[in-house]
Amino acid sequence: MEAMLTGLAGCTGVERSQDRYCTAYKLFTLVFPATPAEAPRSFADLNHAQQRVVRFLAERPTDGWPTDGLDALRRWKVPTAHPDLRAYVGSA
Repeated sequence: MEAMLTGLAGCTGVERSQDRYCTAYKLFTLVFPATPAEAPRSFADLNHAQQRVVRFLAERPTDGWPTDGLDALRRWKVPTAHPDLRAYVGSA
Protein backbone atom coordinates (compact mmCIF):
# COMPACT_ATOMS: atom_id res chain seq x y z
CA MET A 1 0.00 0.00 0.00
CA GLU A 2 2.79 2.45 0.85
CA ALA A 3 4.40 1.81 -2.54
CA MET A 4 1.09 2.52 -4.27
CA LEU A 5 0.62 5.76 -2.33
CA THR A 6 4.16 6.80 -3.16
CA GLY A 7 3.46 6.03 -6.80
CA LEU A 8 0.29 8.12 -6.72
CA ALA A 9 2.16 11.03 -5.16
CA GLY A 10 4.63 10.89 -8.04
CA CYS A 11 2.05 10.52 -10.82
CA THR A 12 1.61 14.11 -11.87
CA GLY A 13 0.89 15.71 -15.19
CA VAL A 14 -1.10 14.55 -18.19
CA GLU A 15 1.54 12.07 -19.34
CA ARG A 16 1.13 10.08 -16.11
CA SER A 17 -2.68 10.10 -16.04
CA GLN A 18 -2.99 6.44 -17.11
CA ASP A 19 -0.58 5.35 -14.36
CA ARG A 20 -2.52 7.42 -11.82
CA TYR A 21 -5.83 5.95 -12.96
CA CYS A 22 -4.65 2.33 -12.79
CA THR A 23 -2.92 2.71 -9.44
CA ALA A 24 -5.79 4.62 -7.83
CA TYR A 25 -8.41 2.22 -9.13
CA LYS A 26 -6.51 -0.82 -7.85
CA LEU A 27 -5.70 0.72 -4.48
CA PHE A 28 -9.17 2.06 -3.77
CA THR A 29 -10.96 -1.11 -4.80
CA LEU A 30 -8.65 -3.20 -2.60
CA VAL A 31 -8.93 -0.95 0.44
CA PHE A 32 -12.61 -0.03 0.04
CA PRO A 33 -14.17 -3.18 -1.44
CA ALA A 34 -17.86 -3.25 -2.41
CA THR A 35 -20.42 -1.39 -0.34
CA PRO A 36 -20.13 -1.91 3.41
CA ALA A 37 -23.03 -3.45 5.31
CA GLU A 38 -22.89 -0.42 7.58
CA ALA A 39 -21.10 2.80 6.70
CA PRO A 40 -18.41 3.88 9.18
CA ARG A 41 -19.59 6.63 11.49
CA SER A 42 -16.15 8.19 11.94
CA PHE A 43 -12.55 8.07 10.79
CA ALA A 44 -11.76 5.82 13.77
CA ASP A 45 -14.21 3.21 12.42
CA LEU A 46 -12.05 2.69 9.32
CA ASN A 47 -9.35 0.03 9.41
CA HIS A 48 -5.66 1.02 9.33
CA ALA A 49 -5.30 0.75 5.54
CA GLN A 50 -8.45 2.80 4.94
CA GLN A 51 -7.29 5.44 7.40
CA ARG A 52 -3.92 5.64 5.63
CA VAL A 53 -5.53 6.20 2.23
CA VAL A 54 -7.98 8.79 3.56
CA ARG A 55 -5.19 10.61 5.41
CA PHE A 56 -3.09 10.58 2.22
CA LEU A 57 -5.89 12.35 0.36
CA ALA A 58 -6.53 14.83 3.16
CA GLU A 59 -2.85 15.85 3.18
CA ARG A 60 -2.63 16.43 -0.58
CA PRO A 61 -3.88 19.43 -2.52
CA THR A 62 -6.99 18.55 -4.52
CA ASP A 63 -5.22 19.01 -7.86
CA GLY A 64 -3.07 16.00 -6.93
CA TRP A 65 -5.95 13.73 -5.94
CA PRO A 66 -6.42 10.45 -7.79
CA THR A 67 -10.10 11.16 -8.52
CA ASP A 68 -10.59 7.75 -10.08
CA GLY A 69 -10.97 6.17 -6.66
CA LEU A 70 -13.40 8.62 -5.12
CA ASP A 71 -16.43 6.50 -6.03
CA ALA A 72 -15.18 3.92 -3.53
CA LEU A 73 -15.11 6.58 -0.82
CA ARG A 74 -18.64 7.67 -1.70
CA ARG A 75 -19.90 4.08 -1.36
CA TRP A 76 -18.40 4.02 2.13
CA LYS A 77 -19.94 7.43 2.95
CA VAL A 78 -16.50 9.00 3.47
CA PRO A 79 -16.47 12.73 2.61
CA THR A 80 -14.90 13.58 -0.74
CA ALA A 81 -14.85 17.38 -0.59
CA HIS A 82 -11.38 18.41 0.59
CA PRO A 83 -12.45 20.57 3.59
CA ASP A 84 -14.90 17.89 4.72
CA LEU A 85 -12.30 15.15 4.35
CA ARG A 86 -9.74 17.14 6.34
CA ALA A 87 -12.30 17.66 9.11
CA TYR A 88 -13.19 13.93 8.99
CA VAL A 89 -9.52 12.96 9.48
CA GLY A 90 -8.98 15.69 12.07
CA SER A 91 -11.87 14.46 14.18
CA ALA A 92 -9.98 11.24 15.01
